[in-house]
Amino acid sequence: MALTGWPVMLLLGLIGLLGMVGTGRFWSRWPGRWAWAGRAFSLLLVMAIGGVITLAQVNRSYGFYTSLSDLLGRPAGAQSFAVLPHPKVGSGVEVLTSDWFARGHRDALHGHGIMLDVTYPGARSGLTHHGLLYLPAAYFTGNQQRRFAAIEVFHGYPGSPQTFPRQLDIQNRLETEITADRAPPVALVIPQVYSHGRSSECVNAVHGAQWETYLAVDVVDDVTASFRIDASRSWATLGISTGGFCATNIAMHHPERFAAAASLSGYFTAGEDPGTARLYRGAKFASRENSPLWWVRYHAPVAPALYLSASGGDPDALREARAMTAALRRYARALPTTTALVPSGGHNWGVWSAAFRPALDWIAQYLPAPLVAPSPDLS
Repeated sequence: MALTGWPVMLLLGLIGLLGMVGTGRFWSRWPGRWAWAGRAFSLLLVMAIGGVITLAQVNRSYGFYTSLSDLLGRPAGAQSFAVLPHPKVGSGVEVLTSDWFARGHRDALHGHGIMLDVTYPGARSGLTHHGLLYLPAAYFTGNQQRRFAAIEVFHGYPGSPQTFPRQLDIQNRLETEITADRAPPVALVIPQVYSHGRSSECVNAVHGAQWETYLAVDVVDDVTASFRIDASRSWATLGISTGGFCATNIAMHHPERFAAAASLSGYFTAGEDPGTARLYRGAKFASRENSPLWWVRYHAPVAPALYLSASGGDPDALREARAMTAALRRYARALPTTTALVPSGGHNWGVWSAAFRPALDWIAQYLPAPLVAPSPDLS
């Protein structure tokens, strides 16, 4: 049972109601010597249940923890986390959605794409995780030789790929932009970006899990091998919070794959979040190489194009966006950059929902419309 679903809220509400009814019925029925202790216990129990309901609603609103395994810091099961002992190079994406191609054709007749439940294998990294993959309606109509651009989308910590359809309604928002010709038909690749309840910062940890290889190489290669997704520089990244760090860092390390990157309330210095210093094991070179601020200063990159978004109600993200913008203006003037700062808001899904459309429209200018690969010259 998903912790962000309505069944959990209904169950907690029922428990709370029973607690209040029980407290009222037994208030005057406690034996004399137990009266004060029993009443105090009843009141504390009702208040505790109320607190749990409040926390559950906050969790549902922001998508912090989607399962008990996520909450307890354990992998959620074989579907959301599995490691292949001997992964084969070139293994493709496993689609878990049944009869997906026929369903895609049917939805495309009504102008809608399809969100697939998938498993992304990791031949090089040794990581394999559950995720989501959206294919636009145009994928199922028209010339079947066309190949599509893609946006790799990174969730925050804590979080999961499912928070994007639940909290952001990401498919409908993207399709609105496609229908209005503000964005080309693109695929959305939404992988899991950490496991065991511990942030990965999407980096190749020192003597640890190789998350950057998984997300920037394995996932991209398997998607382009399994679907009609362009393997050239027709990819972009977009992330929220910690995912904004991932989007920026990965795209800057792989400009040959990613044409643009958008960070919504992200940060740009590695190892500063609680628990992330362990990823670098005191190796300064590793934390520096994975800090976009350091990368800009010492590599003066000219690609990929960057979009930075933050709100005035989120002072940490605002400070990070301003510092990154200043570094880009000083050390990487040739790199196309857009910084969008809004005066109010916070670090929440309301802000990210408002920021998504401008970020998507900005990314769209760097992604091509569906392309047909030229025929090989056989002469």
